[in-house]
Amino acid sequence: MSLMRFSLDLAIPKSVYDAIPLAKKVAFRDMVRELKALSVRINAGSPNEEMTVRARYHLCLHNEGKQCGAEQDI
Repeated sequence: MSLMRFSLDLAIPKSVYDAIPLAKKVAFRDMVRELKALSVRINAGSPNEEMTVRARYHLCLHNEGKQCGAEQDI
C-alpha cells in the first residue's frame, strides 16, 4: 500500500506564536489530531516497524542555553 508521509518541524518565535489567535491554534491542533487518527505505522508488527503516528510540541530554549520543556502530544 502506498502512503503519503509527512514530516513537519517548525520553530516559531514564542512572541510570534503567542500573537496567533487562539481559534487558529485550536483549529491547527484539531486538524493535526484528525490526521493523526488516520495515520498508520509503517510495517506494523514487523522488526522494521516505523513509528509514524507522532505529533508533539515543546518549548525550545536551546538558543538561550537552557534545557527544553517536556514534549507534549498533540
